[in-house]
Amino acid sequence: MSCLTFRHQTSDIMAKRVTQIFTEEIAGPDPSAPTPEPRQTESQPLGTHKLTKGVKPRSQQDLSKNVLRDHGQDNRRGEGLAVHSLVIQRGCPWDTLKDLFTCDLAGPVSLAIHREDPRKVIAVRSFSRDKADIWLQVLRKTKHPNIISAREIFKDHGTTYFIVDDLPLTLEHVVACDIFPSELQLASILIQIAALEHCIERQPNQSQAKPLHALTNITTLLMQKYLKPDGVIGIDSTRWQSDPLGFLSATASVATIQDLRKHSLITKHRCAAGALVGLARLCLITTRTFILKPWS
Repeated sequence: MSCLTFRHQTSDIMAKRVTQIFTEEIAGPDPSAPTPEPRQTESQPLGTHKLTKGVKPRSQQDLSKNVLRDHGQDNRRGEGLAVHSLVIQRGCPWDTLKDLFTCDLAGPVSLAIHREDPRKVIAVRSFSRDKADIWLQVLRKTKHPNIISAREIFKDHGTTYFIVDDLPLTLEHVVACDIFPSELQLASILIQIAALEHCIERQPNQSQAKPLHALTNITTLLMQKYLKPDGVIGIDSTRWQSDPLGFLSATASVATIQDLRKHSLITKHRCAAGALVGLARLCLITTRTFILKPWS
């Protein structure tokens, strides 16, 4: 299953979660996946770009993570996405998993396989205590099909490990790709980002300036691959029609993200299931993912 992810770098509010935008139909659980061995557990009820064409400094690691998929209006959830109760297992996941390599996909993620049944790749994100507490808080409070959840959680010697879906693409891949998204593809991404507005923690009358500014930057990067200096909003290219340009302008003038959901770019296209499949495949082939720890 293809998926796009995005680490937000400009909004502290929107940065404290992992989100997903669907690119195709969601497959059901894999019946061949091995059953984990019982472990000592701690009950814990839970809800549910970093890519360029140059060299990436290894030291840049950010807690901000967002993950995206092209879901359309299909409310079915894939494996690991539904809100449910999980337990925190005491122990190290590497007792049963083999660590293959670590790469940068909206933050460091280790790709692994089960030692006894290596037919499926598993993604593992690990955090120190403070950062893990933020993740746990998000998982407890958030109930949304575009918010990724953890399949399993392990705690071992001050580190918390989250076993999550293997999502190989980020929105930074889309920005780094030489091909621009179509208007429909742009709308399919932005619709799902705007739909996350109610997941942001804030006071009822609190300004939405930060998330709106963040959405301005995301839209600009998707439309022309770079931001203008000094915070200037605009697109240099002539490739875009009036609706995308009007949406970008509206991100700087409306008071709320709810207002953006009424824009013609959003209402005209809605969210077409499968609209991002081809783009996701192209980005996977033509862009680079940075390896933080080589194959082991």
